[in-house]
Amino acid sequence: MNRTVHKLCAWSGTLLLITMAIGFIPIAGFIPTRSPAQNAAETAQFILDHRTTIRWGMIVCMASAALLVPYGVSMAIHMRRIEGRFPALAMIEFGMTTLFALEFIYLIFFWQVATFRVDRAPELIQLLNDMAWIPFVGLTSTAVLGVACFGIAVLTDRRDRPIFPRWLGYYNLWVALMFTPGTFNVFFHSGILAWNGIVAWYIPLAVFATWAVINPIYLSKAVDTMDSDTLVATRTGPADDDELVRLRADVDRLLAGVPR
Repeated sequence: MNRTVHKLCAWSGTLLLITMAIGFIPIAGFIPTRSPAQNAAETAQFILDHRTTIRWGMIVCMASAALLVPYGVSMAIHMRRIEGRFPALAMIEFGMTTLFALEFIYLIFFWQVATFRVDRAPELIQLLNDMAWIPFVGLTSTAVLGVACFGIAVLTDRRDRPIFPRWLGYYNLWVALMFTPGTFNVFFHSGILAWNGIVAWYIPLAVFATWAVINPIYLSKAVDTMDSDTLVATRTGPADDDELVRLRADVDRLLAGVPR
């Protein structure tokens, strides 16, 4: 096991937060977020006036979105340690995190395309802006399911010395819940559930920031306990004993087929 690689995967969540914030806020200027109630001319004027910085900001954001994959790998590996031989939750979490990264990258392209031609009709620029913001805030299902799976895995760890503190499982379930309001931004042009609203956007954004710091701290600590894992030490309870018996039976069958 390469401890440095695992540590880097764990801390890629925080690196994602930092680089995404740099691209989104000071470079692209997307926070404070402009209202979906703005007309086409106002939206187009902002995007074209800032087209160069938006392009560079989205390039940074696109690069940072790829960090979701090693971050998801780190969570999945430790979930696998908890679940044992058939890690359904770990596989779901990794799949959802990978999809989440692709969604980020895909939506960022809409902002880049919006800046590409200065002679494009304002209504088309507004359309591209809508196509970016509505799903960027509203595509929550993959993030919610992935984070919830991690929380559930933490809570199902029954060993004498769990890999993660139990409260971290409840915290991740709370994070998943706090991500959900953005789903409904498509119904609102203003107010707390619009794409620039406090409930749909700013609160989930703040929660995401805490999640991208707190989880990596404990993922990094979990790396330090990986060497102590053994087949027997990580199995507690009747179901795990049955799994050990099955593994021994598999080994016995393999040995029986070896010529003597």
